[in-house]
Amino acid sequence: MEIKKVLIPGTIGTSAMTIFSYAIAAAKDRRLEEPILLAKLIKPLVKHRYKNLAHPTGWAMHYTMGCLMTSAFQEYWKQNTTIPTVKDGIISGAAGGIAGILIWKVVFKIASHTPHISFKRYYGHLLLAHFVFGVTVALTSRLTSPFKTYKPSKIAEETVAKRHKKP
Repeated sequence: MEIKKVLIPGTIGTSAMTIFSYAIAAAKDRRLEEPILLAKLIKPLVKHRYKNLAHPTGWAMHYTMGCLMTSAFQEYWKQNTTIPTVKDGIISGAAGGIAGILIWKVVFKIASHTPHISFKRYYGHLLLAHFVFGVTVALTSRLTSPFKTYKPSKIAEETVAKRHKKP
């Protein structure tokens, strides 16, 4: 898989999710921004002279995870010969959101210093943010990935062939 086929949708999807998080955080006056929470978790782990790297590292981790999740979504869609739709994005976003919640739970559990947030609200927000991410990745993947080369009739033929294939 070419890097740009993951990097472009991953970056756009992560940016849409981040804008959503910042908008909700501002509207609700809560700390819900994923890169900022990552930076707060990183800061106590680094020496004093490197503390200014916590924020860029939090952002880099956030976008790296977005590209990794994009790659997983795209691989699933390719294996199923699916041109990703909004519905596929919502389903993938739900799966990604659940995975994200589990990852954050582990991170908060092992962190020596956890932020003062309502975890229940944060996890609910995280799930919604991943719906935004999943739909954005699905729609942008259609423009940059091998999905645009699939023809609907070819997909239908392959689906029928798979269903009638004898084990």
